[in-house]
Amino acid sequence: MVTIGMAGCTSRHGEWTPQPTTGTVPTVAPQQLRNAVSVQVVARIDEAVCAEGGGGLPGPGADGDWCYFLDPGLTLTQAERVELQQTPLGEFVVVVTLLPEERAQFAAWTTRAAGRQIAISVQERVLVAPELREPLSGDAVHIFGIAEADARTLLRQLSG
Repeated sequence: MVTIGMAGCTSRHGEWTPQPTTGTVPTVAPQQLRNAVSVQVVARIDEAVCAEGGGGLPGPGADGDWCYFLDPGLTLTQAERVELQQTPLGEFVVVVTLLPEERAQFAAWTTRAAGRQIAISVQERVLVAPELREPLSGDAVHIFGIAEADARTLLRQLSG
């Protein structure tokens, strides 16, 4: 499952609402991501492996990779921070905290994308593709529904 902002996405893995940070958060210099994170609306999914040069991105399917065709969306190349968290149920979550100046753009994009399936991808591969139920105004992208080893690998791919 992926939660973008504070809540609002669903998948077959259930729901988890991250707890907001309390207290004063120190100012942190923007961190350049080693690999960009893309958040896009899913235009269609072919339940087959992507054809070479066909324009789709590989991603998770029922019995292996499917091919995702995505509309333009947001690409994150910097973050306030990237961290690995664990939910009360033991799932691992990679949290990409948005820069303050990107939060309004993110909220506007989720308003336009609400009610549709979205995809989060890194390095030309869809990681997860949940339904975005409602517009969001949160400060982070939470990526979960992936195995612990995959979450740790993703953390290294993003933050070095």
